[in-house]
Amino acid sequence: MKKSILFLVLICTSISYSQVKTTDILIPTGIAALTFIASDASAKEVAKEISQFRSKEYIVNYIIGPTNGKEIKFETESLASDDSAGLISVAFNCNEVNERGLLLGFFGSNRDANGNVGRAYGFRYIPLEDAKKILTSLDDVKEKHRDYMKSDNDVNNIYTEFENIKFILYRDGGDKIRVLWNGFEVVWERTAFDRTKRRLERWFE
Repeated sequence: MKKSILFLVLICTSISYSQVKTTDILIPTGIAALTFIASDASAKEVAKEISQFRSKEYIVNYIIGPTNGKEIKFETESLASDDSAGLISVAFNCNEVNERGLLLGFFGSNRDANGNVGRAYGFRYIPLEDAKKILTSLDDVKEKHRDYMKSDNDVNNIYTEFENIKFILYRDGGDKIRVLWNGFEVVWERTAFDRTKRRLERWFE
């Protein structure tokens, strides 16, 4: 009887330990993916900080990785930000690690690990060829369904996705793309989208 009880205790302890261990891995990953900021911070100032400084921090930590004693060269170029600063685009290139592409900086409301809503930002890196395909595809979808979306503004929507990024295309005083990713829901204005597509192509010519 004592052996049976001991066996059950060991099983329960093992299960509990596994759950705690999983939680310890998952929660820090979620926190690391988002950075929360003061609610009264200026949107334009935050957008500038994200595009010019925080994007580089993300690149060296999550794309390039350890230098292993080397000196690594890389280039970045801020492409566009919409009026609300909700979506910021940055071009990135590093020949030494053979990585180049588009870095999307999301900025807006999100939930922290405790479920509290606050203002945060996070980055999503898209390799160059995938980025070009996404931008071209979104343009093609707009043209294909232009009459449908125009027939009833802010009512008729087109939904498409790339991996874990969801796009909802519609019209509301102009073409709009609502982008959903990792708890963010931001609007990609037509001007910012066009500028991103145009400048990305030119920068990598």
